[in-house]
Amino acid sequence: MTFEQSDIQKLVEEIIGLLERYRDDPGALEAISSELSTMYQRIPIYSGIIASLILTVVQPVTLEQLKEGSEITIVLKDDRTFIGKVAQITPDGIKLVECMQFERPKLCGELTLPKGEVREIRLLTRGVLDKERPTPEPQK
Repeated sequence: MTFEQSDIQKLVEEIIGLLERYRDDPGALEAISSELSTMYQRIPIYSGIIASLILTVVQPVTLEQLKEGSEITIVLKDDRTFIGKVAQITPDGIKLVECMQFERPKLCGELTLPKGEVREIRLLTRGVLDKERPTPEPQK
């Protein structure tokens, strides 16, 4: 097996693993798909780099790690799933904007979720290629 074949195999294994892990989270799947497409368009021959970076797109986080402006998905104890941007964190809840609810998708625009109802939060990171492997500025 050549180096390139093993990189492709690793990439496919990582993608399959992510699809299985987040199969019930449309927000995470969309983020993974979008980042994978962006990375592949920019560095199609470096599948090993893509395989290592794609794992950083969706990461579990705690309430304490949340920051305003972060794009997240939240799975509640009753299995409802929301995707949105954190607008505010209060002692009672997490206010999301630009959010959508899944199961029966509908735009929810803005809402505050009670912290006691949160089962899991996942941070969605966009632009991982630029963050982890920045392109040098062209010299003038």
